[in-house]
Amino acid sequence: MATSMHLVWSSVETGIVVYETHSIEVVDDGGVHGEVASHRYETPVRSRAHAEEIAAENDYELFREGAEWDSLPEEG
Repeated sequence: MATSMHLVWSSVETGIVVYETHSIEVVDDGGVHGEVASHRYETPVRSRAHAEEIAAENDYELFREGAEWDSLPEEG
């Protein structure tokens, strides 16, 4: 399944953009169903180019929207 990458504000340091990933994993525990797996990475994202790099390296589908995305410079 595809993993989406969303930019969010850090819960540790004010004004810093970090990222979360979300995917739906198939679970078979007597009945097959989907389960959302979410992970938060408190890794500072320096720019839009840096976010694109993280997404490409990990095969994430990057969501380019929201105040967090808008706050980032193009390069950096």
